[in-house]
Amino acid sequence: MDRLRAAASPAELPPPRPRAAARLVNVILDPLAAFRDIDASPTWALAFVALTALRFGSLFVFYRPEVSPLKLVAGVLFQVLTVAPAVVVLALGLWAVAKFWRARLSWSSALSVTVHALFAYTLATVLVASIAGAVLPASVEVDLRNPPFTNLAFVAGAQTPAVMRRLLAAADVRVAYAFVLAYLGVAAASSAPGVPAGGRRRAAGAVATGVAVHVLATVGATLARG
Repeated sequence: MDRLRAAASPAELPPPRPRAAARLVNVILDPLAAFRDIDASPTWALAFVALTALRFGSLFVFYRPEVSPLKLVAGVLFQVLTVAPAVVVLALGLWAVAKFWRARLSWSSALSVTVHALFAYTLATVLVASIAGAVLPASVEVDLRNPPFTNLAFVAGAQTPAVMRRLLAAADVRVAYAFVLAYLGVAAASSAPGVPAGGRRRAAGAVATGVAVHVLATVGATLARG
């Protein structure tokens, strides 16, 4: 009898922690569920493999390069060496702004949120580029990294200053999507049980700081190019 009383009822049991595969799917279908317990279960390895495979596979689909075993290995290695530093830098930036705003976000959680947000960003890029390639005339070349219909660069005219053109290009729906996912991840970690109230506000401040840094970096890069 005592054991029955001590046992929690099904309604009182905590929701199961999402596994790596479920989190990878949910980051597209249900981001709130994807980042549940991100502080307790910060998976990232599967998402990194999926991100690398998606980038490498999209190159095959769009550019159809000649394939050989050596080129295949070199291509995968190049993707890993390209993606890994970007992931580390972005995760470090997310972790730093979260610490600045006193949001609860461990390094492993920041890495997990970053990798999953980048996977969703890359998948959105590939889908938009695929749709654009299907609906636009064959004479129009679709840039896989910067597909049409995603930013405001098309409103820039010939006389638009370079800084303004870059800012319009930076106003990208894919970037906004990635920042929303980053907010959901930081908010989930900052609102976990036992964490002081105000986690969502601190998460919003951290992501807003990230947006400001993104805009400043865009302007700075443009000015540095002259």
